[in-house]
Amino acid sequence: MTDGQKNIDPLVERVARFIDDRKLIAPGGRVVIGVSGGCDSVAALAILQTLACQPDRRYELTVAHLDHALRDESPEDAVFVGQLARRWGMRCVTERIDVGALARERSLSIETAARLARYDFLQRTAQQADAEYVAVAHHSDDNAETICHRIFRGSHLRGASGIRASRTMGDSGVLLVRPMLNCRRAEIEAFCQRENLTWRTDPTNAQNDYTRNFIRNELLPLAKSRINPEGDMALVRLAEAISEAEDYIAQDAQKIAAKCIALDHNGAITIDTRPLRDVARVLRRWVLREAIQRAGVSMRKVSSVKLEEMASLVDGDQPTVNLPDDYLARYRNQAITITPAALPEQPHQAPITLPTCGQITGPSGAEITCTPMEFDADLVAAHCGGHKRGVELLDADKIQGPLICRTRANGDKFAPLGLNGRQSVSDFLTNAALDDQARDKVRCICDDEGIIYLAPLRIDQRVKISQDTTRILRIEFNSDPTQ
Repeated sequence: MTDGQKNIDPLVERVARFIDDRKLIAPGGRVVIGVSGGCDSVAALAILQTLACQPDRRYELTVAHLDHALRDESPEDAVFVGQLARRWGMRCVTERIDVGALARERSLSIETAARLARYDFLQRTAQQADAEYVAVAHHSDDNAETICHRIFRGSHLRGASGIRASRTMGDSGVLLVRPMLNCRRAEIEAFCQRENLTWRTDPTNAQNDYTRNFIRNELLPLAKSRINPEGDMALVRLAEAISEAEDYIAQDAQKIAAKCIALDHNGAITIDTRPLRDVARVLRRWVLREAIQRAGVSMRKVSSVKLEEMASLVDGDQPTVNLPDDYLARYRNQAITITPAALPEQPHQAPITLPTCGQITGPSGAEITCTPMEFDADLVAAHCGGHKRGVELLDADKIQGPLICRTRANGDKFAPLGLNGRQSVSDFLTNAALDDQARDKVRCICDDEGIIYLAPLRIDQRVKISQDTTRILRIEFNSDPTQ
């Protein structure tokens, strides 16, 4: 690429105007560019490299590439990006993270784990490079896909406003910018062809296992062919209108939030519900969303349905609402408090390993007895017909590794027998309507793959007895052995 003003590509000019109109990057700005090696990010790098050479801009650019370790050929992408950066005289920072392992560790989808890992990497790279900006290559087609995804997922008003051209990255002070947000995918590909740029193609983009790929490859093309050829851009225009309405609503809602949201002496977020009772529901939802966000809950996980549940707390229609990330909202004395629902127990209550056969005293004095036995249909029938609290029969062959008993921790999840899918332990306990004393006595009995028994309440679906069971492990958990 050259540094002259002659023969500048029209797409470069449009990106330059977008940067200036939205005040995305100041002259002389230090910018970290996220480059995957795909067409969009290579184009973004080429465009910003051209603009950086202009005397009135002079951006300082650093290339950043994260290998997600999801494909065998991903190391080749890192090599390609490194060579591209060297060819254009730029510093390149690369890192490899096992996103699959991260997803399993945090019980996240691959898409979510990849996004979290990517933005964490870009933010760290910017801070290490003393950069004020991180630039990514999102374009208008990405925006349409995001809007569609959020609407079907059950988004609230802010989520339906689509991708923002800029936002701060946490409390780092780094500004995430999207200088190509007003460009179409087809225009970007045409630019790369005009400039004779090469790029890497991720074959997983053609697979519809991931929700975003399904929306891109199936849903939007069908809607465009059957309803409106410009349906994706109609979504973008709708999101722009929603964004304007959201900004207008925020002006009044911020004044209300200042009156009723506070941090109490225990560190919990509290909401005085009295100022909310006579305001429009749209303002009420905005204030509640603001409080949830201040508490530390990820707003990506908060649906419009969840906000409606929170709104019902204002009128005292229900006492509690479970929030994502193991938070709980409680209504009491005309106020709502938002706190972590399940805090780790006292550090001195260390995990203990259970015997394969015999009795042991667990955390807080609970007695735990493990008894292995052969499958006995009459025994199982008697157990099911007269279930004793704290006594469970498990399929011994489905247990992986030794068993430990430990206290609860934030983020714990399991698949309760008789319910559909996995849920957080805190949600399960809240739905069980246990008082604080009973919650404190609950323990997690785990094997190498996670919780098999939330004692003394429910076993995990994974270890239930089936018609193929040949060996049984009987576990008796007595949290009050003196009674």
